[in-house]
Amino acid sequence: MTRFQGILLALALTLSILSFSAVANVKMGNAFSDKMVLQRGMPVPVWGQAKAGERVKVSFADQTVETTAGENGHWMVKLQPLKASSENRSMSIEGTSTVTIEDVMVGEVWLASGQSNMADRFKVYGHEEFPEEYVDMDLSRFRFSTRDGWYEASKENQKKLSRVAFYFGIELYQKLGVPIGLITRYYGGTPIQAWMPQETAQKTRLSLNIPSDWNEEDKAPRQPGAQYERAIKPVIPYAMRGAVWYQGERNAKTQTGYEYDVLLKTLVETWRDLWAERADLPRRNFPFYYVQVPVRDKNAEFPWLRDRMRRALDMIDNSGMAVFCDYGGPAYHPPEKQPAGYRLALLALANDYGYTDLVYSGPLLEDVRFNGDKALLTFSHVGEGLKSKSAEKKLQFFKIAGEDGQYVPAKARIAGKNTVEVESPKVSNPTDVRYMFRQGMPEVSLVNSAGIPASPFMTDDSEPNR
Repeated sequence: MTRFQGILLALALTLSILSFSAVANVKMGNAFSDKMVLQRGMPVPVWGQAKAGERVKVSFADQTVETTAGENGHWMVKLQPLKASSENRSMSIEGTSTVTIEDVMVGEVWLASGQSNMADRFKVYGHEEFPEEYVDMDLSRFRFSTRDGWYEASKENQKKLSRVAFYFGIELYQKLGVPIGLITRYYGGTPIQAWMPQETAQKTRLSLNIPSDWNEEDKAPRQPGAQYERAIKPVIPYAMRGAVWYQGERNAKTQTGYEYDVLLKTLVETWRDLWAERADLPRRNFPFYYVQVPVRDKNAEFPWLRDRMRRALDMIDNSGMAVFCDYGGPAYHPPEKQPAGYRLALLALANDYGYTDLVYSGPLLEDVRFNGDKALLTFSHVGEGLKSKSAEKKLQFFKIAGEDGQYVPAKARIAGKNTVEVESPKVSNPTDVRYMFRQGMPEVSLVNSAGIPASPFMTDDSEPNR
């Protein structure tokens, strides 16, 4: 053997050893890192990669659980439900190598996802700076996860922190007194089909007769399944309380706003299925709360999108919608994000954390009855009663139609604690009513006693012109 051949053989052996070592080393996904927050009160899946057949032991909080990596190297264990704790503890994952994750707390974990309004961060593209009122507050137990790891919510990390997610989380942090963890996964300009598995999106598209290209530009981040693979799949089945969502603008622009109720239901149900299947745990209808997109754009399907978001509440168990139309307008990115995060937090506090005395939603149309030439509308979530935003007796932005489907401006007034009466001398036998179909935003008319605006709605099923 020549000296050169010997060098090549030694190099090959070294590379082989390094390659084997890389395979054998225990690896964790990006959901796990220092400063992470684990969900209290439910089984906590922990998973990663190792050499096929390798024995892996996970230790945390007086629990030790062992398993064997499968043929593909994947392994998973489940910790028994944990109590909330602000103690900085370590998690050890031992195999051929050992991984130690430091500064781990236990509290409440939520997923925050969507497109650009959820992606809107502090001090990025000229947006607001981290609020001064929180700079000196102890936020060491308020953390968020990106694809790069976990961070404390702070001014130092503000350029990584979603504003909507922060304003949602800070309300929980101040009210609940336990560590809060937000898994933030978002991507601007993406439609809802990008956030579900490609096969699921395809089946749903066919059932709704949506064109094969989804009326979309051929860009990789917007393709069906693209953001699911990139952002959501890697965090399934991380234990969490629920999810908050701010998305829909892209679907309104690409003529799939009318189908959004079915698309949203498909997304939610698919996520719930996958979280249970991957963890081999009973399916849980974890809470899913979303922002009703407030954009006013006459060239897109935003009126239908908003109404389908409203209708989706009756289709999706354990869901809630934050009405945000008083901060909308022609721009796609409302500059103020605090109200959106705050109203999402109201839904969680009332429905998941026992704050039952809160008025946590804007008024939602519950029923419509027609009596002669009048339409009588009843609403839920009125608090102490419906109010006019302007304090005038007459309400704005209502329209009424008869059997011909021609809408005309209507006279509307509050006729009881939860009732609005609508009529027009031009319509003797009304059949349908609309509220804020294209008008308003940020100007609104009907609110509840807490000042939260009523959701825009349409009682007809007319389709947009395409």
